[in-house]
Amino acid sequence: MQIQLEVYLTFRGQRIWKGTEEVPDGISPAALLRHLELDHHPELAVIVNGRHHDDDAALASGDEVAVLRRADGG
Repeated sequence: MQIQLEVYLTFRGQRIWKGTEEVPDGISPAALLRHLELDHHPELAVIVNGRHHDDDAALASGDEVAVLRRADGG
């Protein structure tokens, strides 16, 4: 499935990365961080469609997902 992804830390050689990402169906935010190899950053938050999302709840195709440091989220 595809999601719209924004990563607000250095990722894939860019300080802020935005684009469409192909991910496994039913992936959770915690699994997404592992999939993106960002799980070594314990301070990250995953925002889905503008809201905090339960770490174990499944993402849906077309979701707008932002990954940022918790301190950056305000």
